[in-house]
Amino acid sequence: MRATRAIIYLDNLRHNIRSLAGRIRSVRGAPVPFIVAVKADGYGHGAGRVASVARDEGAEGVGVATVEEGAHVRDVGFSGRILLYSIALAEEAAAIAELGLEPFVADRDYIRTLAEAAEGSAAARAIPVHLNIDTGMGRIGCKPEEAAQLAVQISGEPWLNLAGVCTHFPAADADDQSFTYHQLKRFQHAVETIRSRGVDPGRMHAANSGACLEVDAAWLDIARPGISVYGYYPSHDQRRAVELKPVMELESRVVFVKSVDEGESVSYGRTWTANRRTRIATVPAGYADGYNRLLSNRAEVLLFTGDEAGATESGMKRSESRTAGRVPVVGRVCMDQLMIDCGPDSNVRVGDRVVLFGPDPRGPDAEELADLVGTIPYEIVSQINHRVPRVYRSARY
Repeated sequence: MRATRAIIYLDNLRHNIRSLAGRIRSVRGAPVPFIVAVKADGYGHGAGRVASVARDEGAEGVGVATVEEGAHVRDVGFSGRILLYSIALAEEAAAIAELGLEPFVADRDYIRTLAEAAEGSAAARAIPVHLNIDTGMGRIGCKPEEAAQLAVQISGEPWLNLAGVCTHFPAADADDQSFTYHQLKRFQHAVETIRSRGVDPGRMHAANSGACLEVDAAWLDIARPGISVYGYYPSHDQRRAVELKPVMELESRVVFVKSVDEGESVSYGRTWTANRRTRIATVPAGYADGYNRLLSNRAEVLLFTGDEAGATESGMKRSESRTAGRVPVVGRVCMDQLMIDCGPDSNVRVGDRVVLFGPDPRGPDAEELADLVGTIPYEIVSQINHRVPRVYRSARY
C-alpha cells in the first residue's frame, strides 16, 4: 500500500452521529430520523462504509447527488432509503426506478418523466419522490406558490408517491438566523397550501448540518446532516454546540531526507529559499492526491520522529517515546510530492510518519487547511481522491 493514505476513524464517525442525534433528542425530547449525506463518496470518506455505519447508528437512509452514487451504495449492499438530492437527466430515470432511489423533483416535466420510467420499469413499483421547494437557496426547487399544483400532479400519478416535501438552507450556519426563519415560514406556508388541496405532503425535511446544530425549529420530520457527520462545523460563525471529531486523517511517510544550505531553494519557481542550513524531507503526497497546491509555503504538518515513528502495513506501530512536532511545508506543492523543513537539528529519517491533517489535537485539521486557502472543510476532505487508499480503523483520538 502507498505511503500516503487516508485513515478513516469509524468510531469518530459514530461519535458524531450520536452527538447530533443526542442534541436533537435532548432538546425535542424525542429522536428525529436522520438521512446522512454520503454524496461525493461520503465527502471522500467512502460512501459504502459511511452508509453502513449510519445504518448501524439508526439512520433511516442516506443522501446522494447522482444516480451513479446511488448505484454504488446499492452495489456495496445498502438496502435502506437513498434520497437523490440533485436533478438527474431524463435518460437516467429508468435507473432511478430500478435502484429504488427517492429523487427530489421540482417541475412538471421531470415528474412526468419519472412516472413514465416507473411504469416501464421491471421493478414494477412506484417511485417515492420529494417535492423540493426553493425558499431562498436559489438553486433547484419550485417556487412556493407552485408547490401545491405540483403536489396535485404527483398525487395523480399512479406510479409516483409523494414521500415528502423539502427545502434547503443557504445560511443556517450564519451568525444571523433571520433569513433561515424566513425560509421556514415560506416553507410551512407552502406545505399548508398543499394540504389545502387535499394532498398529503408526506414528511417534511430541511435541516442540513447548520440547522441540525443551531435551528431547532428546522428539524421537522427528518434531519439531513452532512459535514457535521464527518467532524466539522459548516462555518466559524456557528456556536460549537456539540463535540465533533474529524473522521479522516491524511497521513504519509518521509521517503527522502537531505541537508540544504543557506541560500538554496526548494521546488518549482524557487518560491522558498533556506535562511539557514536545514534538513528537508520529501513526502510523497501532492495536489494530484487532493492536497491543495495553494498550501505551498503556508501549511504545517505533524511530523513524528524517533524510534518506531513510522507506520507498518498491519497498523500504526509507534513508540510512546517518539516526538511529534509541527513543521512547515516549504516550496511549491508538486503533483506527487511536497517538502517539509524539519529544522537544522532534526533527527528525521526515511520512514517517519507525517500527518497532513486529521483529528490529532496537535496537528492541523481540515478546517485549518481550509482557512489557509480560503475555502471550507468540505472541499479539503472531498478532494482527497481515489489515488489515495482508504484504511478503516477505530478511533485513536
